[in-house]
Amino acid sequence: MKKIQPIHNSLINRQGRQMVEQINEYGLYDFWHDYKEYLIMRYVDGDKAIRDYFPEAVIRYHRITTR
Repeated sequence: MKKIQPIHNSLINRQGRQMVEQINEYGLYDFWHDYKEYLIMRYVDGDKAIRDYFPEAVIRYHRITTR
């Protein structure tokens, strides 16, 4: 989970390209499940965090990688 914190910080700080590179280094297919678990554990209202951060990360990832 320590590797997910910098990726989450990149999302929050609007550093999309950096976030994409970090996700790819982490392992694209492993990242999404681990990120969901990270949000649940980190935030008191994990469901709200998933609704807020998870879709934003997915959308940003795909917008940047499909350009």
